[in-house]
Amino acid sequence: MRYSFDQYDKHGFLKAPVLLWLVWLFLAKALVVFVVAGASRESGAKILEIIYPDHDMFYVGIVLSLPSLASMWLFGLRSPDRERINRLVTWGRSITMITVLLQMLHTGYLVYLDNGGFHWANAITLVMLLWFALYLFNSRLVKDCFRMTLAKD
Repeated sequence: MRYSFDQYDKHGFLKAPVLLWLVWLFLAKALVVFVVAGASRESGAKILEIIYPDHDMFYVGIVLSLPSLASMWLFGLRSPDRERINRLVTWGRSITMITVLLQMLHTGYLVYLDNGGFHWANAITLVMLLWFALYLFNSRLVKDCFRMTLAKD
């Protein structure tokens, strides 16, 4: 047995590691910024203008956030009865990797729009996305939690 009993949920599926949840949350950062801006009514427009000066890039960020939001939602819906959802979850690692790569391209395009100017936010985002890509590619726990390991009766 590779994993302890407390790493499985009540249905017998391997739980997602905390770092994977943080990856998904980071990939949904445009939605998080949108919610924070909506919660602060008076300064919401200023927050959006500071973080996303180009409104089109904000909308692209929202679209790029949707796959990670869907992955979080579907991961919580897994059960032995829901075979279609379980099959969708098996694609989650690949979709998350593609989302990481698309967000790298998105951040690279933001650097291009700034004429190659250095900003700490873009640099930290690119480094974190690279680390997340390496984690998703190399982690055995992540690979196993997306596999269908539940035996059928």
